[in-house]
Amino acid sequence: MALMKSTTASLFGAAFLFSPLVANAADDALIAAGEQQAAVCKACHQVDPNGITVVGPPLYGLADREIAAFSGFNYSDGLSANRVEGKTWDAESLDAFLTSPADFAPGTNMAYPGVKDPGARAAIIAWLATKNPTPPNWQSSDEAMPVKALGEGILTPDENMALVASTCSVCHSLHLVVQQGLSRDSWDETLEWMVDEQGMDELEDEEHERVLDYLATFYGE
Repeated sequence: MALMKSTTASLFGAAFLFSPLVANAADDALIAAGEQQAAVCKACHQVDPNGITVVGPPLYGLADREIAAFSGFNYSDGLSANRVEGKTWDAESLDAFLTSPADFAPGTNMAYPGVKDPGARAAIIAWLATKNPTPPNWQSSDEAMPVKALGEGILTPDENMALVASTCSVCHSLHLVVQQGLSRDSWDETLEWMVDEQGMDELEDEEHERVLDYLATFYGE
């Protein structure tokens, strides 16, 4: 009996020691997926502690910020209507906003159509939680759902699909990519034009070649 108790205690002790490691690994994976999914957000919003307004207000510190309350930003009437004194952004309000900005705030100036995949929304919210001085415990019922890879269901599956999706979705819909049929040289010129004229971040040489290979292979002439 003593041996059984000792063995049982050891097993449960190992379980209690191991469980947080599993949870942390899952959390880290969710946050990493959220950062990837949020690539499009960074085109208009800064996320560092000293962030300023670019196209939209910075996203750092949402847990301590009332809705539509970043100083100096001209919010639409639709988003301002959601402001309640003392009510800060939380998982529920972020999920509703990310699902459809236009439904959450009718008349919003934000043209982004929203994130339809609930797993992707949960990942973005988990990532946004880390962008606070004291990360809140933003729980979502969709956290256990698989997160679709960027571009899944739109772009042709390939090892470089996520890179292309994160690069292109910053500026426009991925459906625009699918509609094209350009030569490799034309795609190369388009990428250079996006950097020079549209403000796209310049890719490292290796990433540029991977994006170019993908576009020329699946959406070439």
